[in-house]
Amino acid sequence: MVAPVTYPSSNVRVVDDEILGRPRPEDLVRLSAPLSHELTTELDGAVEFAGFGVEEVLLAALGRAIARTIGVGVVTVSGLTTVQPIRLCCAEERGMDANALLVDVRDALTPARQLSNSPADVVFSFLGLPPDPALGPLQLTDGPALGVLAYRADGELQMDWWFDGRRLDRCTVEELTTQFRLGLIGLTSEAVPA
Repeated sequence: MVAPVTYPSSNVRVVDDEILGRPRPEDLVRLSAPLSHELTTELDGAVEFAGFGVEEVLLAALGRAIARTIGVGVVTVSGLTTVQPIRLCCAEERGMDANALLVDVRDALTPARQLSNSPADVVFSFLGLPPDPALGPLQLTDGPALGVLAYRADGELQMDWWFDGRRLDRCTVEELTTQFRLGLIGLTSEAVPA
């Protein structure tokens, strides 16, 4: 008998320190962590093979990274590529395999599962072209401590991790970027057609 998949139900706070008030421009930090050409190619191959969208795979990898770095649970994600905020499951491999996580992300992106007015814990946007430079800091003006901009440039997937330096330590964001890559490798190697 196969054990049922258990979904995390607790909320995860994507902060190191709870500090009230909006960040000032000097509080916002950008950490650029582009994917290598090989990892970008692996992502594109997995998308073609398994039939999931790039955004779905990237969001699932973000969920893996948050689970490994901060904790297992759910976060609310908003951004340019989602009409309404979504609930993103943050689970490790032993709690949810690659396809279960990818299907959960796909379902979360459907209009029926989107949240109405929940405040975002994380802002995530996948763009086809490099964004306007002002977009990174703008993501964090409404409360989240972390914003991720993913976009294509020079044949590779660029990842700009913007964060409120008052509420998130640089080492936490660096660990998120490392775990994101590892989560992405796991997802792209384990995903099968849905």
